[in-house]
Amino acid sequence: MLVELLARFRQMRRQRRRRHLFASLSTADAAALVQQAVPDPTRVLVLRNDSIGDYLLFRPWLRQLSHVVRGRGQRLTLAANALWAPLAQAWDGDVIDELLVVEFGRFTTDLTYRAAMLRRIGAGGYGEVIYPLHVREPTVENFIRFMEAPVRVASQGEHHHDAWFTTLNAGYTQLLPTSRQVLFEYDRNGEFFGKWLTTVTAMASPLVLASQAPTPSPELDAPPLRLPLVVMATPSTASSSPYLVLFPGASARQKRWPTKHFALLAVALHQRYAGHYRLVLAGSPGDATYARQIQQAAGPGVPLENHCGQTDLPGLAQLVAGAQLLISNDTVAAHLAAQAGTPCLVLLMGENYGKFFPYPPHLLRAACRCLFPPSQETRFAQGDFSPPARDPDLRKIVPSRVLAAAEELLRPQ
Repeated sequence: MLVELLARFRQMRRQRRRRHLFASLSTADAAALVQQAVPDPTRVLVLRNDSIGDYLLFRPWLRQLSHVVRGRGQRLTLAANALWAPLAQAWDGDVIDELLVVEFGRFTTDLTYRAAMLRRIGAGGYGEVIYPLHVREPTVENFIRFMEAPVRVASQGEHHHDAWFTTLNAGYTQLLPTSRQVLFEYDRNGEFFGKWLTTVTAMASPLVLASQAPTPSPELDAPPLRLPLVVMATPSTASSSPYLVLFPGASARQKRWPTKHFALLAVALHQRYAGHYRLVLAGSPGDATYARQIQQAAGPGVPLENHCGQTDLPGLAQLVAGAQLLISNDTVAAHLAAQAGTPCLVLLMGENYGKFFPYPPHLLRAACRCLFPPSQETRFAQGDFSPPARDPDLRKIVPSRVLAAAEELLRPQ
């Protein structure tokens, strides 16, 4: 009885905080957008606030979307998460007319910063606003309902029906339906693009501004999922001889395979492949601590080259693309390997099985194997792919199992 009462109290407190947040953001957003430029039908804003891996699975469809937008005689502005904006500029700058870099963590917590960004967006005079995320973030998208753009499009998302989402949904001119089944994120983006494309085809003529604008076909040709040619053609600074990459970082503690396990794996790999492959540690500056822990635990007899913090995102892509194998947690490096055609071994909890990993075989050009904790492997073997009640323990993936999988991937085919 007491446990149930406490649970209800916590739920009521969360709901109260959520209502307060909704009210404060709505007041701030309305004030920031009280003056807007006259909507220009030639200007389209696409908003994406998610992570680097999400962008990598979206960018092929972004290029398709840009082709259609430019075919209508319009210009595309991408409001990009500052985490991956450099990638968008380097790899997709040719299809983006304007890149608007947003620190979305700050955007949702710092009302002064939010107001400044919204005033800039309001001054853009966009005729169409597109929010294509399936996992929508109400604290981000809340401002769209105050935009004067005559076309405001979003995904139906995860079919939430609480008061905030009901209000948000009412603020769009088009809410594109989504399948309730689990889809790989690349395919989920394709679902959105296909629905949007059908909407564009049926849209009234005033938005078709180019005199010879092609009529987009609702027939959907899935674009290839691979890194740009410039990445594949540019050798990494580490490519003097064959190497393997170990990536110990991740966005959350529970997603990181223990550094002691990585160290044991490094020792075993050195014993097995010394003279054949160098061992390279890669990651962000924040991963440097994990790299040092691995080096110390492995000992001076195991040469480990620490590249953590020494590459930007395009440089990391080149490093991964040039490797003979990547062994990584569930993070951006694994997506880079899968899209570069580099064999990879991914150590992950599997709580979102099918959304980001495993990759569908037809999208791969090299082996990409996923290893899950034994508890998850048992559930998957029984056909249960639902999210687990608690986070699976990555420590249960033992180094000997990872070594065996690595040996299999490195074996000449």
